[in-house]
Amino acid sequence: MRYFDIEGKPCRALAFDKQLLGSNKEKLLAHNVFVKVPKNKFYHQQLHDIFSQFGPIKSLKVSLTPDYDSNGYGFICFENPESASKALEATERKQLPEGVEAYAFKPRDNKSSMRKLINNIYVKNLPPTMSDEQVRKLFEPYGSIKSMFLKESEFGRFGFVCYDDPQGHNKEYGPACASKAIEALNEKEIEGSKLVVRCALSKLERDAEKKRETIRYKTSKKRCNLFVKNFPPSCKKEQIEKLFGQFGEIEKVRLDQGKSGNAFAFVCFKEPNDAAKAKQNLHNYNLEGKQLNICYYEIKEIRQIQNEEAKDKADWERYQAAQTGGFQWNELTNLPNLSHILTTLMQVIHAHE
Repeated sequence: MRYFDIEGKPCRALAFDKQLLGSNKEKLLAHNVFVKVPKNKFYHQQLHDIFSQFGPIKSLKVSLTPDYDSNGYGFICFENPESASKALEATERKQLPEGVEAYAFKPRDNKSSMRKLINNIYVKNLPPTMSDEQVRKLFEPYGSIKSMFLKESEFGRFGFVCYDDPQGHNKEYGPACASKAIEALNEKEIEGSKLVVRCALSKLERDAEKKRETIRYKTSKKRCNLFVKNFPPSCKKEQIEKLFGQFGEIEKVRLDQGKSGNAFAFVCFKEPNDAAKAKQNLHNYNLEGKQLNICYYEIKEIRQIQNEEAKDKADWERYQAAQTGGFQWNELTNLPNLSHILTTLMQVIHAHE
């Protein structure tokens, strides 16, 4: 039962098919045809009876109104493109019933690719002496500018340029202009400033990108950055710089306090080899009666994962201890002559069989 009625309303059912998912739409373009039919005369079953002569049908649909009346058109997806071609040829030869016509399916617009394209671009590192009109003239050769916004910040001058079709018909016009402007102007040097021109991002996308860049930077500095704790509360930043500075050039030292009031520090070297030497020589170093504890810095996200894993492990060990009355099976491996005991036990078992 593929086509049926429920309370007089036309319905259809088909088995799940991964090929019909939206992500595969481009792959099935040659299999699809768009069909015009007389309104309220042809529904799913009638359309299937007409077009099944050209080949097996994967999916068929007649567009319906909210009241389940026909809109006068539908879509058919054949198992193979050859069947779709036969249906198109039948239309050309006028071999189909009166009022029924098949056409090659064409998406209304290139939605799948247009979602990845935008007509709004972001530009920064604009020279401070450059006027708004000069910026507009810089971007105008690549298309019609719908709007432009420029602003000053502590890091320099930046802005947004939006392209659009002046007639408002061609949806691909803006993204095409933006793409040309990015290709031509990105990293172009103007008055000693190298422009950065790229697609504008939404706030969520910018936040995600900042997070990725932060993680990438912290990961690159991982072997240069040391986490130092257990030093005297009276210890100053200058003392730490002097102590660690003997092993290489230091980029930055940050002194801080935890919630419990214990002091700790981050020492970032310029070279990872210098950080390794400092860690090797100063770990457990006695400073004013206290032993320094030094390890490599881990980014917050990794620390959280490690803490969760450690917590899960401790919880599992407590659960095992509760189930076995405190006895740990891994303690067996610490027993002396374990292999001899097991061998003797096996011999006794075999002797009593």
